[in-house]
Amino acid sequence: MRKWWLLLASLALWNILGYCLARPPGTARVDAPPAASTPTRIVSLAPNLTEILYALGLEEAIVGVTLDSDYPAAAADRPKVGTFWQPNVEAVVALKPDLVVALDFQQQKSVVHRLERLGCRCLMTDIWTVDDFFRAVGTMGQVTGREQQAEALVADIQEDIQRLHDAIAGQTRPRALWVVQREPLRVAGRDTFINELIELAGGENAIGPTLHKYPPIGAEQVIACDAEVIIEPAMVKGDFEHQRKTALEYWSRWPHVPAVQAGRIHVIDGDIVSRLGPRLYQGIETIAHCLRAEAPGE
Repeated sequence: MRKWWLLLASLALWNILGYCLARPPGTARVDAPPAASTPTRIVSLAPNLTEILYALGLEEAIVGVTLDSDYPAAAADRPKVGTFWQPNVEAVVALKPDLVVALDFQQQKSVVHRLERLGCRCLMTDIWTVDDFFRAVGTMGQVTGREQQAEALVADIQEDIQRLHDAIAGQTRPRALWVVQREPLRVAGRDTFINELIELAGGENAIGPTLHKYPPIGAEQVIACDAEVIIEPAMVKGDFEHQRKTALEYWSRWPHVPAVQAGRIHVIDGDIVSRLGPRLYQGIETIAHCLRAEAPGE
């Protein structure tokens, strides 16, 4: 049973990472649909978009979400329209939406094109970076008639980030190794939004420039990166203690890495750091705590 849940959790965690790998980085875009009446029946095709809709106060208008949209808790009770990778066109159409929100990568783009041919109004957006997220919130607010809520949401998050920046200004920036998976070992490189989160939290990515966004690394690179902190997003909700135990066992093979010597190996909630959504600051603050925790695993 544990293996089955680990598989499901792994797939969920790779949703956002896979989206980042789905097409080469370029100029982020937000395709807003033509002006129309305020939507009252909205379908979301991505968990971070679902979270944005809820944060804008549109819970009554959300009539469908993907299987991986599980936050806030009320989202889990909404009708399902397939997965992040394979939205079900028939299920979407059956809900008679007046707006479908999606991310701009190949799998969802093809679904959006089909929906548009069937007469559905769609909003497609790229969210690659923190700034992209802020722009997307603004556009979603405009399209849904929630401009003021969108402005307030962005302002609150930016104020929180600035307050943290001021609090840690002048402090050393610990080198953090961000683990995507252990077998084979894969980490977050610098050309990623994870790198942005580490830097906003007052740290430095222990991995230097790499060819791939989320490169596989070997023992030599683990030793060479000299990480002071190791961070792993939990693969299974509520399973932090078990994953931390297995993490300590796994990393013990590199006893001379500073993070391993000091026991600064942290397992955190994967959802708040794998989705560029309204919980952005919560994720940054969690990382900041990991970077400066005095006790091992604090």
